[in-house]
Amino acid sequence: MSPVLRRVIKEPLLHFLLNKDSAGPANRIAITRADIEQLQALFQRQWQRPPTPQELQALIEGRVREEVLYREALALGLDRDDTIVRRRMAQKVEFLVADTSVPSQPGEAVLTAYLKENPERYREPVRLSFTHVYFSHDKRAAHAEIDAEAVLKRLQATQGNTRNAPALGDRFMLAYDYADKGTDEVAREFGQAFADAIEKLPIGKWSGPVASGYGIHLIYVSAREEARVPPFERIRERLATDWLTDQRKAANERAYQRLRSRYEITVAGMPEAKMARQGGMAR
Repeated sequence: MSPVLRRVIKEPLLHFLLNKDSAGPANRIAITRADIEQLQALFQRQWQRPPTPQELQALIEGRVREEVLYREALALGLDRDDTIVRRRMAQKVEFLVADTSVPSQPGEAVLTAYLKENPERYREPVRLSFTHVYFSHDKRAAHAEIDAEAVLKRLQATQGNTRNAPALGDRFMLAYDYADKGTDEVAREFGQAFADAIEKLPIGKWSGPVASGYGIHLIYVSAREEARVPPFERIRERLATDWLTDQRKAANERAYQRLRSRYEITVAGMPEAKMARQGGMAR
C-alpha cells in the first residue's frame, strides 16, 4: 500500500464522512426534470449538440456528486471558515436581490433630469488639432531646451507655417500632426502634464517649449473645440444604462440595509452607536 493511500485512509475527515448514519428523508437528493433540462441545455450550448444517453447519465451523476459533497461540506461547517466561499455566497445573495430590484426602462423626462443632475459625468474633453517639433533629451542632453528656444524664434517669424517645421527638430517615433484629438487621448500618448499644458496654448501661434516623457516640444495649435456635454440624443443609450445601474445600486443598498437591520452587530473596540451610524458602509 502506497504512503499516500495509507495517509488518506487514516484521515479523520474521511472516517467521519464514511461512518455517518445512512440517509433518511432529510438527506434525500431529488434531480428534477428541470435539473435535467438545464444540464442538457448547458451541454448543448458548450458542444453544439445534445448529449448522448451515456453523457446525460454522466452529467446527472456529476450533479449528484456535487450535491452530496456540497451538503457534507455544509454539515462540517467548511463554509464558515473559508473566506472565498463566504464571499461567493454573499455575492450570490446580492445577485438574487439585484434580480428582484430591476427598475423599468426610464422615459425621456427621467433621463433629461438625470443628465441635468450629472453633466460632468458626460462632459467631453477639449479637442485639439496640433503640430509639434521634437527635441530629444537623449540626443541633445542639456541643449534640448536651448535649441528648442532658438528654433521657436525662427518658427514665430514664419507666421504659422507648419509644413516643414518638424524637420527643424529630431526624428520622432510617433506622429508630428494630430487632428481633432481629445486631451484624454493626448495624455495617453504624451502624458497628463503635456496635455494640460497644450490645452492652454493659443491658437494659430507657435508656442513652447513643452516637456513630455519623450523630450521637448514646440507646439502649433491649429484648432480647439472646447469641452462640452454632447447632445442628449447622442448619449441617450449611455444615460439609460447609467441610470439603470444607479437605480440597481440604490435598490441593492436599501435591500441590504433591510437585511442588516435583522441583526444585532457588535465589533470589539467599537461603540454600538458608531456601528449603527456606519451601517450604510458595511458590505
